[in-house]
Amino acid sequence: MSTARRVLRTASSAFVLAACSSATPAPASDPGDPLALTPIVDRNPDPNVVEVDLEAKETQKQFGRTPVSKVWSYNGTVPGPIIEAKVGDRLIVHFRNALPESTTVHWHGIRLPAAMDGSPAMQRAVEPGGTFTYDFVLKDAGLFWFHPHMRTDVQVEKGLAGVIRVRGAEEPSADEERVLVLDDVRLKDDGTFPTYLDDTSKMMGRQGNTLLVNGTVDATITVRPGAAVRWRILNVANGRFFNLRIPGVQWRVLGTDGGHFAKPYDADHLLIAPAERYDVMFIAPGAGTVDLVGDPYDRGHDSGKDAPVVVARVRVGGAGVASPKPLPTAFAATARRPDGPVAIPLALDESTNAAGELAFTVNGAVYPNVPTVMVPRNAARILQIENKSEMDHPFHLHGFFFQVLSTNGVPTADERLVAKDTVIVPMKSTLKLATVFDEPGMWMYHCHINEHAEGGMMGEIHVE
Repeated sequence: MSTARRVLRTASSAFVLAACSSATPAPASDPGDPLALTPIVDRNPDPNVVEVDLEAKETQKQFGRTPVSKVWSYNGTVPGPIIEAKVGDRLIVHFRNALPESTTVHWHGIRLPAAMDGSPAMQRAVEPGGTFTYDFVLKDAGLFWFHPHMRTDVQVEKGLAGVIRVRGAEEPSADEERVLVLDDVRLKDDGTFPTYLDDTSKMMGRQGNTLLVNGTVDATITVRPGAAVRWRILNVANGRFFNLRIPGVQWRVLGTDGGHFAKPYDADHLLIAPAERYDVMFIAPGAGTVDLVGDPYDRGHDSGKDAPVVVARVRVGGAGVASPKPLPTAFAATARRPDGPVAIPLALDESTNAAGELAFTVNGAVYPNVPTVMVPRNAARILQIENKSEMDHPFHLHGFFFQVLSTNGVPTADERLVAKDTVIVPMKSTLKLATVFDEPGMWMYHCHINEHAEGGMMGEIHVE
């Protein structure tokens, strides 16, 4: 095995904590917890096989005080169910499409065969009434998610998003653990979703007027005083960036999409772009109620002038924890990938097409007219992502993890090298991302502001 491939394997499996103990996983759901995600039923008795039924279908949901909305769901819930598994498990998903239009299921962040990726580059659409069986092995620990890859801007906005939590051999030990799915939806007064998007909405992505945490409006998250709390946070919004803060609390940032940092770091704010995930811990403050705040973030076009919002309230109460679990200070180090392989230049930009409509481009072209990148199997490559536009774009690569080697020529510190599948490319900036394309097939990359991907900022890499 080449050095580059050894390094990538190390990066993508770096979940061994230097100072931790194997934690007994918290239950996936508590019937008395309004924020509990619905666990999906594993109907296979084999402890190393998770076999489930997943149906995309219409249902109804009330968001706060608005009239009941017609939504699209996985197994009848918004967000969809949580699939619990461990590294090495075989996941079999019997999918049925009961929607009035075609769809697929994309397994975001999971390394798997291309035929199972659920993208239009490799899979025919599952038509209404049709079925498809997804079958693959879960190679990596982490928090992943699944969503459609057809009319993504509409289908995800209507509610199609679910979660996969894959446990590693050793997990950070916490007094409390929770998965938080952050989202927003744009609703009219009658509870319906507007179908028309003006240029502002297309430019920034669909910004909702209703904030959701695990599908709940005005959510309240409960924690015990003094507890070492672990949150796995996922942003499934179409366009909203969440710049999170709890007054008086420091985040211990353990890791992100596909791995942990060699040296976790403390931060006052946690910025999460659409499709990103973060693994954080903190020590809960004393009894009382504090806000989980979404602060303004300038991602372009004067968005930094937005007012802060309350994402949720954190209620601290109950029996205090006198001796909280220690916050992790180190994980197994990941080696730096060499900056030597061939570079693949990808320039992201925004423009207006011949009809005067807003378009989003890769190397000056709009998908599906973006030329396919050809890569030999097992080849190490540097994706050189140049953002020429006036706003940030979260770049997502299907099927592979990458490491961010540098930003505007400044190398990433060794302790911040981590396996990612989605990364913010700031406006007027260039990132170098290193990966090894070790799985054959046609793989998509795109901006994960869903309106941008559907508007043309998408391309394909053919691993031969």
